Amino acid sequence: MIRNYRKIESVMDHPNTQALYRYWNDLRAGRDAPCRSEVDPRRISGSLETMFILEALDNGQMRFRLAGTKLCEWLGMEARGCVAETVMARGHEGELPDLARRVLRTPGIGVMRLRALDGAGTDWPGEALLLPLRSELGDLARVIGCVNLESEGPRRRVAPPLRLRCLGARLTPIETDPAMARPADRERRFADPLGGGDLADATGFAAPLSPFGRATGLAETRPTLTAIEGNPTAARPRGAGRRPNLRIVKD
Repeated sequence: MIRNYRKIESVMDHPNTQALYRYWNDLRAGRDAPCRSEVDPRRISGSLETMFILEALDNGQMRFRLAGTKLCEWLGMEARGCVAETVMARGHEGELPDLARRVLRTPGIGVMRLRALDGAGTDWPGEALLLPLRSELGDLARVIGCVNLESEGPRRRVAPPLRLRCLGARLTPIETDPAMARPADRERRFADPLGGGDLADATGFAAPLSPFGRATGLAETRPTLTAIEGNPTAARPRGAGRRPNLRIVKD
């Protein structure tokens, strides 16, 4: 069950989760989401090892586009290229992708409370954070997030493979400030990759082209080409042979 919370920060326990949220919230600057190209990994170096980026596919699936080294180590596999269901325990496969899709549709901030089981049978309490991003095309089709375990440290390590079980999820709609948003963000609307919404031109992109076809009601004309070989009345230099091969052609 996904519940709505107005103060989403109060349900984040891990310092790295809180740090990623604060960075994302500052980066969006009143918008519903920042762009993927705006994310600077150097600003969130403490959270990189357990971070990930999901992308929304046309078929509705959520796929890992990037995954941190420690997260892949916990999972016992390279998560990049895998669908989100892969990292979840049996019976919980749909929880992470479902929350990710809701994060993009709302758009909202998602926090999932986890109980993870590793290869040695040890339970690990933790949390996952999911935040929307705009792709290179400007649509809400990326999710940046992280998975953090509360008790993992130098003296107590996860035995891979780790799989995640959802104990509950919280979703908070994002509050936007039109006065703080950039003009381009206020003027443009984007297609919803998960269904619904209007498709409109984005600022900076050309308007849709009309379908190719012959114009009606107009006399058919054929383009004419005229070859120009320089000035035909100009005197040729002494010793010049045939005319030069280079010709300028105009319509």
